[in-house]
Amino acid sequence: MPAPKRIGITVDCPDAAQLAAFWERCLGYTRRPGAAGGPYVTLERGDGSPDGPPLLTFQTVPEPKTSKTRIHLDLFVEHAQPLVDEMRAAGASFVSRAEAGDWTTRVLQDPAGNEFCVIGPD
Repeated sequence: MPAPKRIGITVDCPDAAQLAAFWERCLGYTRRPGAAGGPYVTLERGDGSPDGPPLLTFQTVPEPKTSKTRIHLDLFVEHAQPLVDEMRAAGASFVSRAEAGDWTTRVLQDPAGNEFCVIGPD
């Protein structure tokens, strides 16, 4: 079976441009050329090569989020609290925290209510 050229993650949301701006600020991704309009906005990191980090696409949908996000992003960092603070300043909200050994997982929600985790030591 041939391997995919690149992996992408698509997030449903009420406003693709607004949510893409949040993640662009927080992750250092940039908008792909031609990703400025319509119901989709795609962000990438790196030079766009197939073996680069996953693409993040935000898709405007009419229905609201109704339950816990089944697939979510995990952001692994060396120092978690500075990123958590920056993401909260950008519009994320804190949900919960769990500790396991030297690692702490902080569950947050982006401005559209999608859960994600920031994982790293304090």
